[in-house]
This record gives sequence, C-alpha cells and structure tokens, in this order.
Amino acid sequence: MTTGVTTPPIRVLLVEDNPGDARLILEMLREKENGATFQLERRDRLDAAMSHLQEHGIDVVLLDLGLPDSQGLQTFQHMQQHARNEPIVIISGFDDEGLALEAVRAGAQDYLVKGRIESELLSRVVRYAIERKRAEQQLRASETRLVAILEAALDAHITIDQTGHVLTWNRQAEAMFGWSLQDAHGKRLADLIVPPQYRNAHIAGLSRFVTTGEGPALNQRLELSALRRDGLEFAVELAIAPIRVGTAWLFSAFLRDITARNAADAALRASETHHRTVLEHIADAVFVTDAEGRYLDVNPRACELTGYSREELLHMSSPDTYPLDARAEARARLTEIAVTTGSSPRSFERQLVRKDGSIVTVEVNARPLPDGRLLATSRDVTERKQLEQQLRQAQKMEAIGRLAGGVAHDFNNVLTAIFGYVDLLREELPAGGSAHQDLGEVRKAAERAAGLTRQLLAFSRQQVLKPVVLELNELVEDFEKMLRRVIGEDIEMRLALGKDAGNVRTDPGQLQQVLMNLVVNARDAMPTGGTLILETANADLTEQYAELHQPVVPGPYVMLAVSDSGMGMTPETKARIFEPFFTTKEKGKGTGLGLSTVYGIVKQSRGYVWVYSESGRGTTFKIYLPRVDAPADKLLPTREPGSVVGTETILLAEDDAILRPLAKGLLAKLGYTVLDAADAAEALETARQYGQPIHLLVADVVMPGASGRELARQLEKSRPETKVLYVSGYTDDAIVHHGMLEPGLNFLQKPFTPAVLARKVREVLDAPPK
Repeated sequence: MTTGVTTPPIRVLLVEDNPGDARLILEMLREKENGATFQLERRDRLDAAMSHLQEHGIDVVLLDLGLPDSQGLQTFQHMQQHARNEPIVIISGFDDEGLALEAVRAGAQDYLVKGRIESELLSRVVRYAIERKRAEQQLRASETRLVAILEAALDAHITIDQTGHVLTWNRQAEAMFGWSLQDAHGKRLADLIVPPQYRNAHIAGLSRFVTTGEGPALNQRLELSALRRDGLEFAVELAIAPIRVGTAWLFSAFLRDITARNAADAALRASETHHRTVLEHIADAVFVTDAEGRYLDVNPRACELTGYSREELLHMSSPDTYPLDARAEARARLTEIAVTTGSSPRSFERQLVRKDGSIVTVEVNARPLPDGRLLATSRDVTERKQLEQQLRQAQKMEAIGRLAGGVAHDFNNVLTAIFGYVDLLREELPAGGSAHQDLGEVRKAAERAAGLTRQLLAFSRQQVLKPVVLELNELVEDFEKMLRRVIGEDIEMRLALGKDAGNVRTDPGQLQQVLMNLVVNARDAMPTGGTLILETANADLTEQYAELHQPVVPGPYVMLAVSDSGMGMTPETKARIFEPFFTTKEKGKGTGLGLSTVYGIVKQSRGYVWVYSESGRGTTFKIYLPRVDAPADKLLPTREPGSVVGTETILLAEDDAILRPLAKGLLAKLGYTVLDAADAAEALETARQYGQPIHLLVADVVMPGASGRELARQLEKSRPETKVLYVSGYTDDAIVHHGMLEPGLNFLQKPFTPAVLARKVREVLDAPPK
C-alpha cells in the first residue's frame, strides 16, 4: 500500500461584497481539481480584507474592484500595498479590456470577468497566480542578491545597452569615476568615462558589434585609460562581455583601477632593472642554480670566468665546471649548501675548468635563497694564489739566506784560521816531506770549503760586490768563447743581443759567474744536444707586471735571458730550484748551490730572476737588472805590491779569539808593530794610551758593541791620518748598501790566507792618502 504525501490546502481570501457572486465563486473553489484543496475566507469590504491580511497568512487574493469602501483600480492599488508578497487575481463584473490591461501592468496576476468563470479555470488561475508570484519573488530575490554582490564588488561594474547608454552603475563605479548612479543612468558611457581621443573608436566598435557580431575588445582583459569626472585620466583593466536579451544586446563591464598596480609593477621593474644592472656590472661572477646545481641565471662576469656564453651555461650545471675527479664532491657540496641555515654563506676555494680546458682557482661564497634556489659568487684567485706562493717562496728564501749567511760567517772565521796555521806550518816543514804534502791536502779541502761559503754568501746576498757600470752585450760577447768551451760541440749556442740594450751597474765577475752557472745547467738539461740562446733586450716592467711578479719594482731594466731546448722542469722542481743544496743531479754530480748563487748575485744587484719551464719543453731564465743612464766604466788591472813586509804600526780589532792571535802573529812576523783588541771599546782605549802614530786600523766589520765602521769613525777624530782595512766573513745587505761600507773603502773578505792578508795590508799602506 502506497501512502501519498498530503498537500496542504491553498489559502484563498475572497474580497466580494455581492453574496451571490461570492457564493458562486466559493462553490467553484470547493470543487477539487487534480487533488488541489482550497481553504476559503471571505470579506466584503477592503478594510476588513486588509486587516485579515495583517493577522493571517494567505496564498492568493481574489479581489472585486467594486466594493462599498473602494472602487476601480484604486481598490487593487490599496490591496497591493498590503499584499506585497501575495498574488492578486481581479474578479470584476466589467468586461473592460483596457482596465484589465492596466491592472495586469500594475501587478495583478490575472483579470477574470464574472459570468465567464468556470470551476476549472478559476482553480487553474489561482494555482498559476501563486506559481507566478513565487517565481517573481525568486527572481526579485536573485536580482537582489546579484545587485548586492555587484554593489559589494571591489571592481566597478557597469551595464550599458546596445546604444551605449548606462543601465546599472555600482557603488565602486561611483567611487572610481566620481559620477553617482543618478548622474550616470541613461547617459552615454562614452561621454562619462571614455577619454575624448578614444570616444569615436568606442562608439564605432559598439556599433560594429551590434551590426556584425564582431568585437575584438570583448571577452578579454584589456588595459586602457579611463576618465574621471574631474578630468583626470588613469589606467584601468577592463573586461566586457555581451549579453543577449531577446533581440537586443546588453554589455556587462568590470573595470579595475590599476594605477597602484602599475606603480608597483613599475617599481618592481625598476628594482629588477637596478638589481640586473648591479648583477651585470658586479666584479664577481654570479651564478643562480636550482638545488641540483643547474644554472638558472648568470651574469656577464660568469661568462668571462668560464669562457661559456650565457646560453651555453643555462644548459649546464655547476658540477660540469669541476674537474672530472671532483664532480662527486661538487654534488655533495650542493647538498650541504642547500641545507645551510642562517645568514653566513659557505665559503670555499675550488678548481674551475674553463671552456678551453684551462683550470683556474676560484673563491666561492654560496648560500640558499628563500625560494630554494642557490646563489653563488665566484672570484678568480689564481693570480692571488700565485702571489701568495711567490711571497711564501720569498720569505722562505730570506729565512734560508739568513741561516746560510750566519753559517758562512762562523765558518769563514774557522777557515781563515785553518789557512793561516796550515800556511805557517808548511813554511816550517821540508817541501818534499809527507807532512808538507798532507797539509797541502788540508789546504785544498779548506779551499773547497771556502768556495762553498762564497756560494752561500752569494745566495744570502751577504758578499761584498764591486759594482761598475758595464755594457751587458760586451760582457756576454767577451765571455762567449769561455762558454762555448763549457757546453761542448753537440749544443748550438746562439746570441740574440739587443742592439740598443742599455747599461747596468753590477759586479762583472759575479755576473760572469751567473752566466756560467746558467749555461752549465742548460748544458746538463740537454744530454743529447740541443739549442742554447743568450738574449739581451731593454725591458720596461709595468705596474701590471709587477703585481704578478712580486716583489718587482716597476721601472726600466735590461733583460738577460738564457734559454735551452732541454727536458724542462716539473712545477714541483721549479718551485725549489733556488733553494741551497737542492739538486736534481745524481749524488756527487752537484752541490745544489749553482742556482742559489745566481739568485743571490742577481738579488744583491737589485735585480730579479724568473724561470719559465715546462716538462719536455725547455727552460728560460730571465734576469732583469736595473738600467742606468751612465757610460760604461773602464776597468783597470789590479797592481800587486812589490813587497809585503813593513815596519808600520797596525791596530788590530778582531773579536774572534782564534783569529786575533793568528793575524797578530802573521803581521808581526812581517815586521809590523801590532796592537790588538777584542772589540771597539778596547781598541779605542789602546789607541788612546799608545803615544806613537798608528798607520793602519784592521777592523772586523761586525763585532759585539760598536761595529768596525763606528770604531773607524771614532778613531778618525783623534787620528785622522790612520788608514783603515775592514775584514769580515759576513756583511749583510745593510752594511754593503746603506753606508757602513761606502764605495771605495778597503775591504778583505774572509776566509783569506796569510799571503792575501799581507798583500792587502801592504796595498792599503802604500796607497796615496785621500
């Protein structure tokens, strides 16, 4: 058994003063049609009907226009004011078509003429009236919601008809354009908000759409200018859509003021331009990558650093620029950077492989960006690393030089004593005896040791040079025959001497030693023969060159280059070649002091030496000596004294307890009167107490307390006629170049033999006074 749903009765209010008509209508409604049930109420006056409406709810009103208290259409109008939500059907005894039409237009749901009403018709009219009223109410509610939505919209909303006149205009449109709805309604939109220069195009476009259906500006977002009521033009974003209503068109437009957005966009573009400009001109290479290291953006400096174009880099990743054996490390480093927190970037150095295959060292600072990308700046520090290496090498050489100089100083004192006592003993022994021969071997060993100390002093720049102005080309040409005998016939030696090569100030004997050592090394590097080139040329070393070759001082120089086609050197060997006792030769084939001597002599001559070599591609040594604007000096032969004996008085100041009695004995044996002292203070006191002339002061340069040079100055005050001979196994750069031993002073380098001391003393005593 099926149970139907009970339909609630339709509540009807009949307003009719004629009892017969009322009874007839009520009888018609009491009949059921399609299961409809009616609940009927009747009132015979308008006031009573309106009171009932206020107290009771109904579904439909059946209204007679002719009532005792109201007549005609006015009756409907009064009822309509009270029954705003209830449908009203007019039942009239007048068959007046005009009145019926006027009533329907005023809001009546239908107009029925008495005498023509049937039960079915009346029932159907009542139900349809209710349905139409509900539909109207729903439509009005929908329209109300739509209006509310449009009124609350953040954008201006405007509706125009196909002639371009305003139909709707929301509050945002009022605020945006300055026109109220009352001011705008019915006006042509073109006259309100379209700038004058665009009005004709707007009107023509609207007409073209209505005529042809073509509208390029429809159904899309456009940016254009709009006009405020005060005449101000501003930027808006417009979206307009056509709506077909019957045979006519409406146009719904949403407009948004984008002045602030455009300003923000302009500021953003300016900011991006600024940052792009900074990025384009920053000195460091800048890379932006994703978490996997794929390049997303690079600046021009990054292209210069890597050798790749921007397009090439954007198809690469960071590991692609690492050496092959370091790419796993690169990926691990990317992971570490990606999880880095805080503001401090990760800093590290790495090797970067350029497009041409060359490798440079770069210093990298990298950090993650808030959006997950990685930012890295890279700087080529290859030159800086080279300079640091040069500085470390220079510091190491300086430290070794101080050590070597100190050892040579002490050793020279010992060797001087050995020479002295060996020579004294040999004079007392028979020339053919075995003891005399044994002492000769001791003397040879001492000479070899003296040669080593001379090389150590040369390396440590603590030997006394006798510099003169000379033509470098002339020195090389004079020495050529000697060098050819050294290299042998299987090596071709060529001279490439610059015709305008300038003069230099240096010790010619020491520079010949430099040439000899370099040529011998070149010969040894070409065991199966090759080519040796000696080259001279003027060279102006610039500040840029000096920056890359510390500690070079920019200026004019003369270059002397020795190049060979030999086996060359590895970078590891090249880094150590100037260190004392470092050698690549077999044991017993070299002392490792040849290039150390070259280094010391060149540096003491205020020059620089650089080596260029690759394994298997030969070696070039370039020596740069300061160029001088002075003519070459004429070298005079040394004059040997006729006799070494004498009767003059000599003041000997020597702090070494072994050498002092030896030197005193040697000089006394030659007939001199010798006054000895252990230091400057004792020597001055001895001279003060000695009442006779003192012809010669023999003073060690370096002594405890005052130096030999200070002793000579003090002695000169009381004995200006006393000549001075300085001796030392050690003279540092300050002594040679800064006034303690001025050019022209007499000096004897330790170690020396008794014969050398005797000749030098006689030479100084016999020299004319200055």
